Amino acid sequence: MPHPQINNTDLDIPRDISTEIFISNWKIYRKIIENDNMSHRDGYGKLRDILINEMRRPFSFLDLACGDAYYSSKVLQQTKAEKYIGIDVSEQALTLAKKEFAGSDIETRFERADFINFDRIIKPPADVIWVGFSVHHLDTPDKLRFMKKVKKALSNGGVFIIYEPILLEGENLRLYFERFKQTFYEHWRGLSKEESESLLEHVRESEKPETTENWINLGKDAGFTKADKVFSEKTGLYEMFKYGSG
Repeated sequence: MPHPQINNTDLDIPRDISTEIFISNWKIYRKIIENDNMSHRDGYGKLRDILINEMRRPFSFLDLACGDAYYSSKVLQQTKAEKYIGIDVSEQALTLAKKEFAGSDIETRFERADFINFDRIIKPPADVIWVGFSVHHLDTPDKLRFMKKVKKALSNGGVFIIYEPILLEGENLRLYFERFKQTFYEHWRGLSKEESESLLEHVRESEKPETTENWINLGKDAGFTKADKVFSEKTGLYEMFKYGSG
């Protein structure tokens, strides 16, 4: 199988606080993954279970804001995935993602682009569209517009799955940040003081989570007939939602 190239498809890659930490210094996020600070291990374990139990035929997997695909590559090897497309703003992360899939029988393609512009890049349909820890950077109306595009891009019987931070009922962004900081100082490991300050600035300035109810309603408003919470990780900061139709 030929080695996949990284295509710089999208010229509108943003350079702001929501993306800068990922474009300029992927090592910070890789440390977060390696220390399992955001419960990637359990979250991707749940994703694996969904794919094994519900996708019983060969399927394509669109990984939006894929990062280095460390967990995606391992999860998909245990499933019937036959085609993988990874989209991310970080060329550094995509280079690592290519290495994660080295030797895999899965057909792969990598695109450097902002995940919200996936519809400029791929030709639908996709069987599974997955986004982890990224949709919450969008304002609520933009979340809805994005999810409507996802709905149009899915195949018949396809699923859309997200893993995102949540607001508690009655919680605003200030209180969410205070709750995040408490969890950060109690449970997070592996970051230097400078890296911690950069991460906290990112969370304070760019994260816009929704309540569980709002994440579900956004899916319904986007046209999905099924919208469910399927997983909540141990700290209560992050939940996984699955959307489908039919």
